Amino acid sequence: MAEPPCRSHDFSAGYAETYLGVTTAVFARRAAADRQSVLVEGVCPRCHGDTATEYRHGVPGTGTKGVLDRLRQARRPSPQDEDAVLLAEVHFCECGHPHPDLPADAPWVGCGASWRVAALTTVDQA
Repeated sequence: MAEPPCRSHDFSAGYAETYLGVTTAVFARRAAADRQSVLVEGVCPRCHGDTATEYRHGVPGTGTKGVLDRLRQARRPSPQDEDAVLLAEVHFCECGHPHPDLPADAPWVGCGASWRVAALTTVDQA
């Protein structure tokens, strides 16, 4: 059953590319359904819409086609290493709502906000 949409979402907030710095809001990481990526989910600190971003574990097809390269690609980073990368990442609002003044060529549908997260919680999937 899907969760209800965030009731405090400010749909009227106009699109503005705004870096908000490090947010103390709680963000969660979970394995994506395909197990090839991780989802970072939370609430945008600007428009308060639910947002989720998918990050791939690695890019297939890089490097050579030797056996050692395939073995290296098969290894997954530890959750601690992955968290360090995700904490350094700049996250963008991907609330899915086309806020007023959203440019036609915007890379994400959201309010234009970006931020870094201070900490991630891990959510286990059943």
